[in-house]
Amino acid sequence: MNADAIKQARAAMAAGDLRAAEATARALVAQAPSAEAYDLLASTLRAQDRLAEALAAAEQAVACDPQSAVAQHSRAFILGRLGRYGEALPIYDRLIAHGIVQPSVWLNRGMALLGLTRDVEAEAFFADGARRWPQDQGLQNALANTRWMRGAGEGFARDYEAAVQRQPDSLHLRIGCADLLRRAELRARAERLLLDGLARTPGSGPLLGALGVLLDEMGRSAEALPLLLAAVADAPKAPFLRCNLVSALLRLGRSDEALRELGPLRRAQPFNGDWIAYEEMALRQRGDPLAQEICDYDLMVQPFDLAAPSGYANIAEFNAALRDSVERLHVLETHPLDQSLRHGSQTTRSLLAVDDPVIKQYLKALEEPIRAYIATMQKPHHPWSGRKSDRFKLSGCWSVKLKPNGYHVNHLHPAGWISSAYYVSLPEVTKAGDSQEGWIKFGEPRWETPGCTVQKVVQPKEGRLVLFPSYMWHGTIPFSQGERITAPFDVVPA
Repeated sequence: MNADAIKQARAAMAAGDLRAAEATARALVAQAPSAEAYDLLASTLRAQDRLAEALAAAEQAVACDPQSAVAQHSRAFILGRLGRYGEALPIYDRLIAHGIVQPSVWLNRGMALLGLTRDVEAEAFFADGARRWPQDQGLQNALANTRWMRGAGEGFARDYEAAVQRQPDSLHLRIGCADLLRRAELRARAERLLLDGLARTPGSGPLLGALGVLLDEMGRSAEALPLLLAAVADAPKAPFLRCNLVSALLRLGRSDEALRELGPLRRAQPFNGDWIAYEEMALRQRGDPLAQEICDYDLMVQPFDLAAPSGYANIAEFNAALRDSVERLHVLETHPLDQSLRHGSQTTRSLLAVDDPVIKQYLKALEEPIRAYIATMQKPHHPWSGRKSDRFKLSGCWSVKLKPNGYHVNHLHPAGWISSAYYVSLPEVTKAGDSQEGWIKFGEPRWETPGCTVQKVVQPKEGRLVLFPSYMWHGTIPFSQGERITAPFDVVPA
């Protein structure tokens, strides 16, 4: 095995040059097939979200060395990414039975349990892992998130906060815990946690950045700006820090400065949804007509009314069957902290991996409207239609159930190309034209920003699919009563 080549491939992966890393890994596999070479190839493919190919490489690694715990764990992890949790779980069990006692095994086994809707077991397993490795951020995050989704309320992060108290100088634990508290809208607790950290480590770039994000979110953007500038100065090559800075600049109406920050980011990653969305916001704030070019809401937001799949008299009959299928997957009490919904639940398992004939019919029925939508793309150098391809795949599909007062906060999908809303069932209040309760809205960012308001609303309808660019801000107007079930998905070029 060429150790230098392995180091070269891993360095390319760390630098984000995944194609170069893949080429090196493939050369190693061709020269000297081994479990290590195939596992390296699987890692490069997994990082590109080419999961079927990654699984094939992982299986080759296991074939080369069936006793390799690394190869077995990699295969199980990829199976989990594919939603094949039932196949992944026994692999984790065998690893543990053979003495492989590691945080990553505990984390991924717990995620498999969660994916199988065995949430009580998942919480218990995450708690066991957090007791074994209290310094492990992944396990603490998973335990707190699971408790939150199971309805623990404000005490959901008690173990996480206790771990920070025991290890007060651990930046990754303190920042991770504060981030979860922020997402749970427990902002005062998050602020205290970060300020306590800065009292111990004055001038810490990561802590300043985390506090800046929190203050910006709380409408204290003028206070946040110097903190975010300091965080960028501390780590100038971290794009997400510049993204946070751009948000604050826009909220302060400083669009020219925001555009200067965005320029190199857009050039480096021309299809990154965050950069596209913020550029459009800055241009809109300036009154620049180029904003309309980037987000042509009338052209790019398109509704399609699905035809009933074969075997159903009408779309209502099909949606009733689809509702029954996805209802069985909604076992958690409330929304995940890293998702946009409020007052509702989301399936923990991708619908792409569910062996259910009705769900499979739904996925098949999506192909025609997606192709029709892609056919309307006529601008070759545009961030929306510049990725046009006849070959596409769903990169995720899930179901969301919203309860009374439920809604989606305004958000976007930076890694996607085409995003969607499909309405399986709707409460009566959404069908009135005057209040617009439960309607989907476009163009309004997550936080109030000068010059950036709602640009378009679309009324939902049972059986209606709404397609739009993934970089476009979208959210839901809250509804007062009833229950809404949707089955959205993202599309990427294949």
